[in-house]
Amino acid sequence: GAVTVPVDVDARTYNLDPEAVAAAVTPRTKVIMPVHMAGLMADMDALAKISADTGVPLLQDAAHAHGARWQGKRVGELDSIATFSFQNGKLMTAGEGGAVVFPDGETEKYETAFLRHSCGRPRDDRRYFHKIAGSNMRLNEFTASVLRAQLARLDEQIAVRDERWTLLSELLGAIDGVVPQGGD
Repeated sequence: GAVTVPVDVDARTYNLDPEAVAAAVTPRTKVIMPVHMAGLMADMDALAKISADTGVPLLQDAAHAHGARWQGKRVGELDSIATFSFQNGKLMTAGEGGAVVFPDGETEKYETAFLRHSCGRPRDDRRYFHKIAGSNMRLNEFTASVLRAQLARLDEQIAVRDERWTLLSELLGAIDGVVPQGGD
């Protein structure tokens, strides 16, 4: 029953504009969802402050930000839930699937997420007792092993992308009317 309320993005980064987010938050707002675009993270300091000031939690969409860092911390190390996609167009891919990471201490939300992905059954259930509605859409072991192997080279791939982005953004910026992501 949720209704998405889109807000404007920063024209330089293509990520949520914190001022637009602050203006859009109402008493009915349930979550602030920054979508980190093309490896650049949204301004998580500003969004975390809005979250703290309003009590509205952050839920990061990190589908395009595998390995990205904000203030030295990887996207999954920040103090909010982050979701990742492994669909074919992402930085790490295994065909389909995804992952959710939780901050330390988010035990209740983790347990609810586990129930949702495990057909509604808790981890210790041996009698097929479904506590809530859930799905059976989980990564299989083969897919997980494909992803795990990619973790070993992720930092190197990010370094190569960063190096090549310097030249690509320079060339794109030379085209009249084109402003590369992260450019001024």
